[in-house]
Amino acid sequence: MTSAAEGSASTSDLESQYGSLRSSTKQDDGSEYGSDEEDYDIKELQKMRMEEEGGMWNYLKSFLIFLPYIWPSNDRWMQLWLLAMLFSIGIERVLTLLIPRQLGIITDALVNGAGKGYFPWRELLVWGCLHFINISVGVELLKSMANTRINAYTHKQLASAAFNHVMSLSMNYHTSKSSGELLKAIEQGTEVGSLLETIVFGAGPMLIDLVIAATYLSSVFDGYMALIIITTSLTYIYFAVRGNKFAVNQKREYNEASRKENDVLYDAVSNWQTAAYNNRRKFEQERYLKALERNTSAEIAFWDISCYIDTSQSFVMALGLLSACFLAAYRISQGTAPVGHFVMLLTYWNLIEEPLGHLAWTYRHTASVLISAERLLQLLQTKPTVSDRADAKPLRVSEGRVDFTDVSFAYDPRKPALRDVSLTALPGQTVALVGQTGSGKSTTLKLLFRFYDVTGGSIAIDGQDVRDVTLDSLREAFGVVPQDPSLFNRSIMENLKYARLSASDADVYAACRAAAIHDKIVSFPDGYASKVGERGVRLSGGELQRIAIARVFLKDPRIVLLDEATSAVDSSTEAQIQGAFARLSAGRTTFVIAHRLSTVVNADLIVVVENGEVIEKGSHAELLRRKGKYAQLWSKQISEEAEERLIDCED
Repeated sequence: MTSAAEGSASTSDLESQYGSLRSSTKQDDGSEYGSDEEDYDIKELQKMRMEEEGGMWNYLKSFLIFLPYIWPSNDRWMQLWLLAMLFSIGIERVLTLLIPRQLGIITDALVNGAGKGYFPWRELLVWGCLHFINISVGVELLKSMANTRINAYTHKQLASAAFNHVMSLSMNYHTSKSSGELLKAIEQGTEVGSLLETIVFGAGPMLIDLVIAATYLSSVFDGYMALIIITTSLTYIYFAVRGNKFAVNQKREYNEASRKENDVLYDAVSNWQTAAYNNRRKFEQERYLKALERNTSAEIAFWDISCYIDTSQSFVMALGLLSACFLAAYRISQGTAPVGHFVMLLTYWNLIEEPLGHLAWTYRHTASVLISAERLLQLLQTKPTVSDRADAKPLRVSEGRVDFTDVSFAYDPRKPALRDVSLTALPGQTVALVGQTGSGKSTTLKLLFRFYDVTGGSIAIDGQDVRDVTLDSLREAFGVVPQDPSLFNRSIMENLKYARLSASDADVYAACRAAAIHDKIVSFPDGYASKVGERGVRLSGGELQRIAIARVFLKDPRIVLLDEATSAVDSSTEAQIQGAFARLSAGRTTFVIAHRLSTVVNADLIVVVENGEVIEKGSHAELLRRKGKYAQLWSKQISEEAEERLIDCED
């Protein structure tokens, strides 16, 4: 079985102005969701949330966050199906009362007319008509059709909401979560949509049936029958509640084992190449087998407990039915009740047993779904650390000037990543960021792209603070060539058009020619229709880079970000990519993170970053004359490249 509150006021004016999260709201740093090393203990989480919410009732109310996705308040067509469902349930309740009663009337007519040549055709006709209305005319059909559509609607709404929310979360969430764990949480959590069917369309009508049957049988017989029904019902419910405590604990273990199995499977499949390179296929097989065995053991234990509970409940109902039959038989033998009442009792007893069974199952199912939904609830309550302000306006790029003013940032408050960074990229300029690994170069571009918000200072584009504009308009202004481009497992054409969905094939060809990749693509057996594999594994590093460059040509942005895009390619491929970069940067404000300093000697401005601080700025010639850090890096790289060329010549 598988299916936002905000806290107190913001802590400072700056946080309030720029949309920082309130104190009790969970941020998307991944810590509230779990990790590969340490996962949630759902039971402890529930206890903690019950204490936070002030008891069970408030805890259950927290799940009302799912109500807009379950109840079709804005879908008129679905509301009609909902009315059809309620109508069919109402008709069913009437027929449920009349059909057993009519069966008792037929039995009495047969007993009284036995040997007298009387045939109760009228009674049989009424009984047949009631069955005909229930099945053939379409009450069951209407109910099934409505139920199917309502379930499909709730699943679609929940899955769509979860997906949209995940895609809106910020980078610190996506760099800390486990994809397999997340997918399983959404898969299990969407089952909360089944609660509409389970409680409103299942348990509600069944409860009405139970009350009707118990009341009617008590009125037909006497208080002793009422005592039997009440005692049986309470005992049944007791076993259901007590048994559920054991079942819920085992369900948690089952869910956890299932998520772990899914996580191991996803991890192994997505890293198939790594497993192959290290010859660890058998290791991954054994690892998955262990996870599978744990999941299987947990599943068996859960279903064993469920079977024990069902068996004990069946015993209670059998004992209750036996007692009721003895009482009914005694009354009939004493002449105080007709024979038809015995038949009616057997029929109505199903209306007691079935609702009780369904209510017990509903209790277990609801508890199980709420456990599964805990993770989805946590996910939906997680707020992005970077989001649009209420009054955010679209970014208007007129020239493409970018200003960093005293920018500071820290992933961890204990260790600043950037400190007081100030620089200006004039319209059309190429700005290169250089420095050792971990100095803060990539962080600078992530702040510009607004993967994160600065913790101090500001970043502005044409005088507009990036926190004051909408994320969509901001990111539409950029074209990015990452260090490790990733493609979807689709055709090359589809991957290229991802940059501009309205682009024509001719536009794509032109972009690929500019990126020096068109001839290579058409040489493939399927050309632009070639599938690239997961993340583009069928293409070389240079081909991936040039497709990423072609995407940017196709998008035609005002500002271009190049993040060490040639660090993992050979010299020949690098020359082709550098030519594409030159064409791409022409007339655009461009930021380049450079691994090889020789690739940025023509940059208008070179910024040297060290330990999160800008220590030098200037052109290539200016920085060499200063004989500072840049000059040291340049000399070191020149000597290393000369040594590599010498080794190549000797080989």
